[in-house]
Amino acid sequence: MILGSLRLGFLFLVALTVVYFAASVYSRSVRREKLEKEWDGDPDRAGLPADQRQQFIATGMIAYERGLKRRLLWLIYILPTAGFVVVFYLVNWY
Repeated sequence: MILGSLRLGFLFLVALTVVYFAASVYSRSVRREKLEKEWDGDPDRAGLPADQRQQFIATGMIAYERGLKRRLLWLIYILPTAGFVVVFYLVNWY
């Protein structure tokens, strides 16, 4: 019984890892697109060189990496794992 539960838990974490990486890539691409639109939508930046645009986007992505939205992605691991542990406990020992 314990070995089967460990195997299920391992597969569960593998699936959560796939979901986490997919959500992470999607979130980064959405943020990058938002930064690009912000740069393109500002008429004061119309004549500036492309390297300044890249610097603006890189700075914005660094801020995103340190931000709350990036950290909230860890809830993809925390919430389902906590639910799995609670259900496992209630089914087997309560």
